[in-house]
Amino acid sequence: MPPSLVHVSDIHFGSGESHGRVNPVTGLNIRFEDFVAALAKVVDHAIAHKVDIFLFSGDAYRNASPEPVYQKMFARQLCRLSQADIQTILVVGNHDQILRSTTSHSLSVFQSLEVPGVIIVDQPVFTRIATKNGPVQLIGLPHLTKHQLMTLDKYSDKTAKELDRILVEHVRLLLAGYYQQLDPDIPTVVTAHMTVDTATAGIEEELLIGYTQTFPTDVFINSKVDYVALGHVHKFQTIKESNPIIVYSGSLERVDFGEESQDKGFVHVDLVRNATTWRFQSVCPRPFITVDLDVTKSEDPTGDLVKKIQAGVLPGCVFRLRYKIDQTQLPDLREDLLRKAASAALSARFIPEIVVSHSRARLPQLNESVVSSPMVALDTYLDEIAPEKKERLMSKAREIMNEISLELTDENGARRKKQELGDTTVETH
Repeated sequence: MPPSLVHVSDIHFGSGESHGRVNPVTGLNIRFEDFVAALAKVVDHAIAHKVDIFLFSGDAYRNASPEPVYQKMFARQLCRLSQADIQTILVVGNHDQILRSTTSHSLSVFQSLEVPGVIIVDQPVFTRIATKNGPVQLIGLPHLTKHQLMTLDKYSDKTAKELDRILVEHVRLLLAGYYQQLDPDIPTVVTAHMTVDTATAGIEEELLIGYTQTFPTDVFINSKVDYVALGHVHKFQTIKESNPIIVYSGSLERVDFGEESQDKGFVHVDLVRNATTWRFQSVCPRPFITVDLDVTKSEDPTGDLVKKIQAGVLPGCVFRLRYKIDQTQLPDLREDLLRKAASAALSARFIPEIVVSHSRARLPQLNESVVSSPMVALDTYLDEIAPEKKERLMSKAREIMNEISLELTDENGARRKKQELGDTTVETH
């Protein structure tokens, strides 16, 4: 029997909770419980299939200062792996790192506690792991950024673009050195938390962090490498089918609607030198559902929206209704009925796109004499469109108009003063 491993990544405990609610029994957010359950499924699989290695390729939490309950639940699953004598490898991802620090991260606690059978990849590492089914060679890289280079005096005058190029070259040379040390007869796994240039980026919104350094895929291509386990990109994808196999396992649960159409899970790998096989295993994530409807021409917008919701909602899903509606229809819209129709969902959001009507025929009160005074026009408009919000909105409008009036008064006063000074200058000459 060949050595085997499960490859999982980007658990991000603590994220996505805005799409859930508190479980009154446990006191925990139900979406957090989803993330915990997903990780438990991976550990269940690893134990049931007696895999040799549990490989986590980065980003355990939403940020580098996780709440104690997040650490507790993560540690509980690691304990199960340790008790099952499964070697665990934890790669430090960008969300695990304290900004611009190379010595402290959210996984440091497992180093301090010296949890049996756990390897923390917080710096480049090359090691050989003895398993019950034979040895496995491991090369690991944590998330690397140019900030580490910027702390060195010899790079202090380099531009950001130059630092990117230098970092890529450093990684290339580092890996090349490791490859030379590999035994060609032993299966090899490389793991890293980074974005490669041929990857399709995920479109999750909550965890986007701006600029991301990319590395060329070919830094991982070597005849002695069998499987490359990547993390950081949330979309599950195969970067290379063979020689070596390069895979992003993707995030373990849906973070937000940006991942609505993506399945979530982990990868089971059977390591055989030059004949490694793998398969993706879904954790059956909670469904995210978006429904879109244009009711601007509807005679019964509430009724039509209710029918659309009832046709699209699934029990326990995270639901979103996006609808286009004319401003004149708003007073008749019954959002309480929309919420009732979506009550089977874990959570529901209703996002209107309000079409502003430009036809004065709908508001004959807005004649030329009324429109000549902005506040009177706004008062008339709100009487017709949103009488229940009129008092609050009019109060805000008065504040804005007062600010405009004061600013104009100041500008006019300054202009007059300047003109007076100018006139005096002319007289002097």
